[in-house]
Amino acid sequence: MTKYLNGTISTKEEKLLEKFDASLILKNEHSVFKTDNHKKRLGKKLFKKIRQKQDGRSVTPWFKIAASIAIIINLGFLTYYGIISQEKEPITITQITETTEWGKRMDFTLSDGTRIKLNSGSTISFPEKFIGNTREVTLIGEAFFNVAKNPDKPFIIKSGDLCTTVLGTSFNINAYPKSDDISVTVATGKVHIGAKKSMVYLHPNEQGVFHKKSDSISKNDVDTNSLINWQKGLLKFNDITVKEALGILEKWYGVNFVIHDDQPFDCHITASFDNETLSNVLESITYVKKDLSFNPLKNNTILIKGKCRDNNQ
Repeated sequence: MTKYLNGTISTKEEKLLEKFDASLILKNEHSVFKTDNHKKRLGKKLFKKIRQKQDGRSVTPWFKIAASIAIIINLGFLTYYGIISQEKEPITITQITETTEWGKRMDFTLSDGTRIKLNSGSTISFPEKFIGNTREVTLIGEAFFNVAKNPDKPFIIKSGDLCTTVLGTSFNINAYPKSDDISVTVATGKVHIGAKKSMVYLHPNEQGVFHKKSDSISKNDVDTNSLINWQKGLLKFNDITVKEALGILEKWYGVNFVIHDDQPFDCHITASFDNETLSNVLESITYVKKDLSFNPLKNNTILIKGKCRDNNQ
């Protein structure tokens, strides 16, 4: 059959093919066809050949056409014709969107087995079932991915203008809309990230940063322990300014800090919190920075007053 389709069949083989009875095809189909997909492909090719002959693009003798028709009928012509017709109809796949509120996190698993931890204030969209040659999702915010391996279907995450592609690995993407950068940090495996003007490959303990304004990507070594921390609810400030800490707290707890008198708050803080409430965190900060005070306002807004000083000031 293969030789017949590619035109390399001999006269003797063609006569044998013409005599190949339906009962023999059914009896030997498991040895004739490698898989069901192979059978379907063969049926479609034969059907196409018959259509070409009917359109007058071939001068093949009528008995060869008859042989083709006999073979394709024995393959289940009506079934294949139904398959061909169905393929022309669009396949509808439900798109799912998951969103976390500020201060909340979510765990879930995709249809391919990929596990995702979605950080607070984030949104991810994905199909109910992956079809085609790729597995594509869209992320706004931050998430940690543990992608199920599938060399034949790359896993692609679209975050604005940045595209992250993997086959099977674990990594973190931080792509909040208000941030000037998008960072991709790899825990295991190999990750490819690319934008319009640049692309890089990342390995474990490496971070790629896409700079939105310049449309460029930089790469550096990092400690991936911080990725594990936020997934476990561990909040750590390692010698950062209070202003930077406030920015982290805004994302972590879904609040908005208003700074009285536009103070720079460039003094530094080092602290660690394990699933603590916001009130406990703020109380700890005021214990260390005694000149600061926090006053809650409406709509999850907190006013911060006072002077920010390091211990040596």
